[in-house]
Amino acid sequence: MAKKYVNITSAPTTTTLLSNADKQQTGKIKSINISNNRGNTHATISLYLDSNSTSDDYYFFKNVFLPPGTSLFLNEGLSFDINNYALKFTNADSNDISIIIK
Repeated sequence: MAKKYVNITSAPTTTTLLSNADKQQTGKIKSINISNNRGNTHATISLYLDSNSTSDDYYFFKNVFLPPGTSLFLNEGLSFDINNYALKFTNADSNDISIIIK
């Protein structure tokens, strides 16, 4: 099972959260919590699967507006085949985001 804690301190960014490059990770995910820790800046965020073999991306969500001081919790339909995809996150606007993957 995946378990990862990520702090993002710059914007805009694209961050690879899980991929087969890290052999200790799997694509089995129970939940993801994304928190915008800034008190005065919104975040525009996307979470997607990047195909290792094609240029196709498969979005869980794209360009979601996350207000200051709020979180987004996902707990269904998140697992994926880590041999064929990488889980990526993009962020614009906020430079203080925490991501917890369980």
